Amino acid sequence: MKPLLVMAPAPARWPALENLYRHKGQPWLADIEARVRRGVLGAQDAYAIIPDGGQVLAAAGISKRGPLGVLGHVFTRPEHRRRGFARQLVETLLAWFDMVGGRWLYLGTTAELDASLYAKFGFAPLHRVAWTPFDRITMQRVRPGTPPDPLADATGTARVRPLTRADWPAMVALLQHRPGPDPRLPLAESAVTAEVFTLDLIGHQERGAAQLRGAYFGDRLLGLGTLATEKPGERTYAMVVPHRDAPAALRAALLELARERGYAHVDFPMDALAGTEPWPGGVGTAARAPAPAGERPAAANEAAPVSEPAGGPSSSAATEFTI
Repeated sequence: MKPLLVMAPAPARWPALENLYRHKGQPWLADIEARVRRGVLGAQDAYAIIPDGGQVLAAAGISKRGPLGVLGHVFTRPEHRRRGFARQLVETLLAWFDMVGGRWLYLGTTAELDASLYAKFGFAPLHRVAWTPFDRITMQRVRPGTPPDPLADATGTARVRPLTRADWPAMVALLQHRPGPDPRLPLAESAVTAEVFTLDLIGHQERGAAQLRGAYFGDRLLGLGTLATEKPGERTYAMVVPHRDAPAALRAALLELARERGYAHVDFPMDALAGTEPWPGGVGTAARAPAPAGERPAAANEAAPVSEPAGGPSSSAATEFTI
């Protein structure tokens, strides 16, 4: 049986895929539904499936934005395993990804599956963290002649714009190569949880609890920021990732957004943990916030950053900006 390549959105395929992926928790199932059933504007999403009548025996998917992609949801029904379905699905998706200009492809898996499947397709381990029952790893597949770090040559003026579900592959890629949300954690730990962390952020935005902004250089994401918007009032919380070296225009954009939403004070609680310095005087305004050209993000071996609730963590060591 040969896989069928399905380009999202494909709402007619959703019931069978939903049945196949019942075991997946949130936010995964919600993400698959959004892509397959409704479609995500600006995203390139493809699924390889092995259909059998009205059901799907096995499936896998790639979410792509520009040259970046995330491979996931490789699953075969237990009673149909050991028939080579997973290999066929991955082969089909990789051929599509290469054909449509993909250059950097990421996945999250376990050490148990690494040797048995993905390494055979040119994926190399990026990060590994001890986990129970199996160590978690992230892997990367790079087109020949392409540097492993997609941000290595991303130097120039950054453009800040809203982030949506379509930007998820770029958000995952950023957190594989740059410090994550919790400065107390090593890069590897934020990297192996990057997929679910960024999907959670997107979910918060779609529920109206937060707003996301990203600083792009071309088609590469240099930094992401989140502003809590769930509770009205004078004060709210924000976070910029990476904490130290995201383009300054990103922080300025968050402050301007807060001003537009009616907030007078913005706390950046994670800055204190990251050891970052506030702008001169410790006070920023949307009008006076510096917004120079986008600098290169921090090197991948710097200490890595923690996930905050969308409503914003409470911290007495917060960096505060008045707008």
